[in-house]
Amino acid sequence: MADPLAAFPNVEDETDRDLAERHQRAVRDWEGTGVDGLVYEYRTQFHRDPLVTQTDEAYYLSVRGHVWDEFGERMGLSDDELARLKEIHAEQFAASVGEEADHGNDEPMILTKE
Repeated sequence: MADPLAAFPNVEDETDRDLAERHQRAVRDWEGTGVDGLVYEYRTQFHRDPLVTQTDEAYYLSVRGHVWDEFGERMGLSDDELARLKEIHAEQFAASVGEEADHGNDEPMILTKE
């Protein structure tokens, strides 16, 4: 299995790394779909394709807030933890893609490929 933090080379703080890794593991455990299946669902069921770009190691998405809310609930995150996790993704997205995920109310999410 690929390192779930492979797409997060700029995250050095251990608390942040743990939070990002917990999120990546939650994606892998999402109702048996895995990362590729979840991205496929997002791309076919959302009103707008959320895939901004991808590399060999990750998908870079711009998703609606309800997607983050689902993960926050599923992972049992506090409001502060969810806010920090979103910041981690936004910072790494900008560093990796070279731009912010700016599509109205959408927010960046990086999913490391399996």
